[in-house]
Amino acid sequence: MTIINSDKEPIVVVLVADNNYAMPLAATARSAIVNLNTDKNIEIVIIDGGIKAYNKKKIVKSIKENNVEIKWVKPDRETFKDMKVYKHFSRAIYYRILIPKILPLAVKKVIYLDTDIIVKGDLEQLWNINIGDNYALAVEDMTVRYVSASNGLKKYQEFGLKSDAKYFNSGLLVINVEKWRNENIGNKVIEYIQKYQDEWLWMDQDGLNAAFAGQWGELDPKWNQQPRIYKYASWQDSPWEEDVYQDLKDNPYIVHYSTSGKPWSLGCKHPKKDLFFDYLDMTAWSGWRLNFWRRLWLKVKIETYPYWKPFHRP
Repeated sequence: MTIINSDKEPIVVVLVADNNYAMPLAATARSAIVNLNTDKNIEIVIIDGGIKAYNKKKIVKSIKENNVEIKWVKPDRETFKDMKVYKHFSRAIYYRILIPKILPLAVKKVIYLDTDIIVKGDLEQLWNINIGDNYALAVEDMTVRYVSASNGLKKYQEFGLKSDAKYFNSGLLVINVEKWRNENIGNKVIEYIQKYQDEWLWMDQDGLNAAFAGQWGELDPKWNQQPRIYKYASWQDSPWEEDVYQDLKDNPYIVHYSTSGKPWSLGCKHPKKDLFFDYLDMTAWSGWRLNFWRRLWLKVKIETYPYWKPFHRP
């Protein structure tokens, strides 16, 4: 573990992964560190959903710096033993709900990042945004824009939400940990997921949208650019004005590979696929590529287990 050499309050970043996501986690964390103001300290908290010892060593080697402190925490897997897991989802998707319980009481706020993310902006700018009395700061989901969408939040009316209430993507969250603790929000999310898990498509993300009930602050979409931006023929087809659309497309602070087409998986056509490898090459996985034998192995695994795929967001 690296010792922080400054008494300045660090930015606390939480990442969650099982062993399948050890390599992408390293790239995500490395990108956050490289683009951070060098005068700022960062605490990387990794919720370990089953990462093998040899991959833990590679992660530490990838992100160890003088301004970085690394902490490993184990989630209580029993909490989610009865939670639904199917198709592309892994039980690790639920572990973020435990953040207020597993972090020290002194931690009042964290930035949560999915591990299919590359950070291009300075997280200090995000950290300094006033969270106010919101449960979290987030970006509107670019595919499921409103709770009333066909693939949105079923029975949204039960949570006091109107049809035009926005639905957020939970891959990037600035979490008001203190408020979550005080209002026991984690238990609410778990309760909602258990009650509606046969109806909800996005499970924990739906649970968070229900529990927050509109009490979240909306961030600039550049803090969570999602692949939907590349599906529009032009800005006129998008929900944004021309300048916002172009800036979001060309200059995102965060690139989120939130569909099943991950840069390290088969068939990825994301326009910024190479960006992932730029940062991966700064880690202990430098030079890793999806070569012939890895492609063959993945094809066999998918054909044998058709529902095996890394979990993803809409």
